[in-house]
Amino acid sequence: MNGFYNCYGFPGVIGCIDCTHVAIVPPPGTTHYERSYVNRKNFHFINTQLICDSKLKILNVNALFPGSTHDSYIWSNSTVLPVLQNLHNAGYTNYQLLGDSGYPLRPWCLTPILNLEEDDDENTPAFLYNEALQKTRSTIERCHGVLKLRFRCLLKDRVLHYTPNKATKIINACCVLNNLCIAHNFQLSDMLEERES
Repeated sequence: MNGFYNCYGFPGVIGCIDCTHVAIVPPPGTTHYERSYVNRKNFHFINTQLICDSKLKILNVNALFPGSTHDSYIWSNSTVLPVLQNLHNAGYTNYQLLGDSGYPLRPWCLTPILNLEEDDDENTPAFLYNEALQKTRSTIERCHGVLKLRFRCLLKDRVLHYTPNKATKIINACCVLNNLCIAHNFQLSDMLEERES
């Protein structure tokens, strides 16, 4: 929690949440089943929800849903949501995740303030809040990027040639290995240098 405050000055943040798409081959089965994996860009994907800390360690991964599934639906079916709700109901109100506007605003999940006017003063509390939230929430975007650079099988153009069940296991394994790289201070630049030599 102190990591986000120390890096960005945003208090109470325990993690940032967002989904990323991991490409898969069209799964076998009925047309309806296969179409559920097609996202808005007309590719077959698994919509993978990640929660990360300030050091890009993945705190939670949910790679169970087809590409057409909305981020907020995945969140509403997450095992993390009831934990945060219970903490909040027990009086622990200083713990929040940061999400984008695809997530519902709740005391335990902060999202941007929508519909700010373009000509609003940049010193208004709402503008400053959105700016701080976006800067802090960029951590999850970096986490997605680092994960996919470390494990290039997760990149859109690589495509996992497995069933959705097997692809989910591969995604989960990549997240665990990503955390081991972080725990052992194995830098992404070290990996890129090894690949080039």
